[in-house]
Amino acid sequence: MLKKKFLAVAVAVPAMLAVQQAGAATTDTQVSERIKQLEAQLRELQALVQEQGVEQQELSATLDKQSSSSSTTFNYGGFVKVDAMWNDYSDGERANAEIGDEILVPSVIPVGGDDGAARFDSHMKTSRIWLKTNSDTPHGDVKTHFELDLLTANGDERISNSANARIRHAYVSWDYSDSSSILIGQSWSTFMNTGALPEAVDFIGPTSGVIFNRQSQLRWTRKLSGTGSLQVSFENPSSGFLDAGYGIAGNDFDDNEIPDLVVKYQSALGNLNYSVAGLGRQITYDNGDRDESEFGMALSIAGKYTFDNGDDIRFQVNHGNLGRYLALQAFRDAGVEADGDIDLIEQTGGYIAYRHLWSDKLRSTLIYAMSSADNPDTVSDTNNESVSNYSVNLFYSPVKNLSVGVEYLIAERELVNGDKGELNRLQFTSKYVF
Repeated sequence: MLKKKFLAVAVAVPAMLAVQQAGAATTDTQVSERIKQLEAQLRELQALVQEQGVEQQELSATLDKQSSSSSTTFNYGGFVKVDAMWNDYSDGERANAEIGDEILVPSVIPVGGDDGAARFDSHMKTSRIWLKTNSDTPHGDVKTHFELDLLTANGDERISNSANARIRHAYVSWDYSDSSSILIGQSWSTFMNTGALPEAVDFIGPTSGVIFNRQSQLRWTRKLSGTGSLQVSFENPSSGFLDAGYGIAGNDFDDNEIPDLVVKYQSALGNLNYSVAGLGRQITYDNGDRDESEFGMALSIAGKYTFDNGDDIRFQVNHGNLGRYLALQAFRDAGVEADGDIDLIEQTGGYIAYRHLWSDKLRSTLIYAMSSADNPDTVSDTNNESVSNYSVNLFYSPVKNLSVGVEYLIAERELVNGDKGELNRLQFTSKYVF
């Protein structure tokens, strides 16, 4: 409408002037009437302009109000990490030509071979990227976290060295009060204590004794008085079995009727930050002929003690029916006896790590980790009885967020029959956090 009025004026005014200049046969009365028409159109145009200005002001006020009542911030980050390593196996060829050469997986160390084998590998699959949002709502902050890395057992080293992305974290959390929150989605198991993980060149570091697991869950967190907090979570279950005569074995039975239950208390005492976590889980199988179930329990204590000079000691002690939670599932949850009954297996493991700051740019960490399983006498003596690893590293950070490091690691796997296999690894890394 406004555009049409402008066009009318733009056409009428030049036309009137042209008639006057040409001395056409136009009476004074006609000219006067035409001028009155133009003046009326101009007044209507002014009214439309004023009305349009009011509408613009109202729209601007509405947008400002919406902007002030709801606010969402977006953040992204991650790191690029490149690893190069020389692996020396004492007892034969590597058991897995992919993941075991890229990160330490104690259960795939070759055992019982006639000759050793040395291999060189390099990759950047542990690089990752994450996206976070935080929405400030009248009912508390709502946050999301989505994270990917490339650590999958695939790729083509001939030409492109490609790798598929995998989900690490994908969850939403709601701080519904100043002291309470709920998390729904995939994240670190509540049974873990990520603050107690030491710095290592390897992807994990104390792999042979660590609780390390990400899975979907519903977690409730309550801040307590002082520095403490209580967490309760229901997490995705899974069971693994050794065959003890019934003919059932495997590491991923998805027959559970109830989720895993975790209760964890975290707090601080002076320079010590610590956590105590309890785990309860159903260990079950259903093969169509039989449906058997047992209830397993486990305990984990972890923490970090920081000295006044900045050095620190990090530790973890674990015991119980741990299965896939411990040492990247070096052990199973139970054996299935000849009559089909479940015989639960207890595992014990942990680690200790000491970090020393040589300067503000140079630091080292010494790590020792181990775990073992009390397997039933009825299972095969070629199953894992214990795994261990120890390492020492040196990191240098010339600028903030950039680190280069070197690590020497020795890992061992021992079977029930006494056979052993050892891995010696020299690994270099470069990592930039953005």
